Amino acid sequence: MENQPRNLCEMLRNSAERYGQDIALTEIKEGELVSISFSSLHSKVLHRAKILLESGIKPKSNVAISGPNSIDWVIGFFSIIYANCTVVPIDPKLNKKTIEFILKFTNASLLEDMPITETHEELPPPPIDEDSIAEILFTSGTTGDPKGVMLSHKNLISNLRDINQIIPFCNRDTVYKSFSILPLHHVYELTGGLLNSIYNGNIVHFCSKIDLATMSKEMKMTLPSIWPVVPLILEKIFKGIKKNLEESRIKSMLFYVAPKLFGTLVKHKLGLDKVKFILCGGAPLNEEIERFLDRIGIKIVQGYGLSEASPLISVNPPTKIKFGSVGKIIESCDIELRDKNEDGHGIIFAKGPNIFLGYYKNPESTNEVLKDGWLDTGDIGYLDDEEYLYITGREKFVIVNKGGKNIYPEEIEERLKTSNLVKDSVVFSKDDKNIIAIIQPEELAIKDKHLDEVKKMVYKHVLDINKQLESYKRVNKVYITTNDFEKTSTQKIKRDFLKNLDINDYTLAN
Repeated sequence: MENQPRNLCEMLRNSAERYGQDIALTEIKEGELVSISFSSLHSKVLHRAKILLESGIKPKSNVAISGPNSIDWVIGFFSIIYANCTVVPIDPKLNKKTIEFILKFTNASLLEDMPITETHEELPPPPIDEDSIAEILFTSGTTGDPKGVMLSHKNLISNLRDINQIIPFCNRDTVYKSFSILPLHHVYELTGGLLNSIYNGNIVHFCSKIDLATMSKEMKMTLPSIWPVVPLILEKIFKGIKKNLEESRIKSMLFYVAPKLFGTLVKHKLGLDKVKFILCGGAPLNEEIERFLDRIGIKIVQGYGLSEASPLISVNPPTKIKFGSVGKIIESCDIELRDKNEDGHGIIFAKGPNIFLGYYKNPESTNEVLKDGWLDTGDIGYLDDEEYLYITGREKFVIVNKGGKNIYPEEIEERLKTSNLVKDSVVFSKDDKNIIAIIQPEELAIKDKHLDEVKKMVYKHVLDINKQLESYKRVNKVYITTNDFEKTSTQKIKRDFLKNLDINDYTLAN
C-alpha cells in the first residue's frame, strides 16, 4: 500500500481520501441498517475532536471511552486520537468501582455524549509521533492483577502491516465485510477487526446483540466475508451441529456421505454463506473442532497474540493452514523459545515493533515481562520444521508431576469441552500428584436429572477422555459446579479463584 501511515490519524485520513463515499461501518438502528462512509466518518471525527479541544481537553491527556460497539464508539475513539490524546477504552460491563479506579489511576476524562455533525473545517493534523501512546488498555488477565497496557501508534500500525503480509485484505476487486461481535475495548477486535478494515477500505458491521438468533439474522442481512471470534463461539456452533446430528438420522447420513453439502446447509442457517474464513484467537481452540468445521467447509484461520503485542504474533496463511497451529510468525516480529524441555517446548519470547511500551505507572510489572526489548509472553510452545507455531499452555498453569513430566491443563480442558454435556471446565493440581477437574455441566444436558445421575454422566465422560490421554495426564478427581466461572473479555476463565479454593464447595462426582 502506498503512503503508509505513521499514526492512526494519518491512517483514517488516507482512507477517507482513498475510499471517499465507500461504506466504512454499518449497524442496526431501530430495526434499520444504517451506514457511514469513510469521508463522512472522517468529517464527524474532525468535528468531535474540535469540540473536545474547545471543551478544555489538553493534547497528551488521557480520555476514556466506554460503551457497546457502535459507529458512535468509533467516532469517539478517533476523535480522541485526532485531538492528540490517548484513548483509555473501558469495558462497560465492569463494576462502578473498577471504572472509577481506572479513571482516577489514569487521570482520564470520560468522553461524554455530545452532538455529532459533519464539518468541512480543516483541523490541522496533530503532530503525533509514532512512538507516542495511542491507547491504554486495561486487562485483568486470567489471574486477576489488572494492568494498563500502553500501545503506541507504531505498535498498532506495524501490526496492521504484518497482518496484511500474511492475509492480503487490500484487494479492490473484493471488499471484505467484517462481522463484529467481540468488544472494541479489547485489542483483538480493535486491531484485527476495526483498524484492519479501515486501513484497507473494507467494511465493519457491528452486531446489535450478541446472541445466536440476532447474529444469524444480521449475518443474513449483511453477508459478511470475515468473522473474528473467540473459541467459545466455535465451541457452541460445534456442539449445536453435533446435537443436530445425534437427533436426526437424515442429517447424520448427509454429513457422512456429503460433508460439504451438509456444511452448505449449516452455513445458510447461520448466515455464513459468504464467509471466506473465520478468524479465531484469544484462547486455545480444540483441534477436533477445527478439523470438524473444516470438513464441512467452514475455514478457520487461527492466530496467536496478546494485548502486549498489539496483539498479533502469528497467524495461519489462509491458503496453507495447519490444524492445531497458530500459524507463521509475522514478518517484523522475532521469537525465541527459552528454557526448552525435552520435547522442545519452551517459553515464547517476542521482540518487534508491535511489542508494547510497558504497563502504565507500573515499572515493576513492566520489568518482569520486558527484558532487553523481549516480551516474556508466559506461553509455552514449539515450532515445527516449517516454522509454524504451536501453543502448548501457560507457564504459570503447567503442572509438573513427581516424575518431572509437564501436564498442560488447557489440553485436558479443551478435550473435556467437546461434549454437549460440558459447558466449562478447569483442570489443576494442588499437590502435583492428583489432577483435579471442576466441571460445569450444560444446563440443558442435565435438565430434570437427579444429582446422582448427573454425577455418573460427568464421571463417565471424564473416564472416556482419560482413555485418549497418556496415563500421567489423566484426571483422577472430578468435581461439579452449577455456577459460572468468571471470565475475561475474550472468554478465558479467570483462574485466580484457585488460590483460595475450598474444594468442599464443589460436588464430588467420583
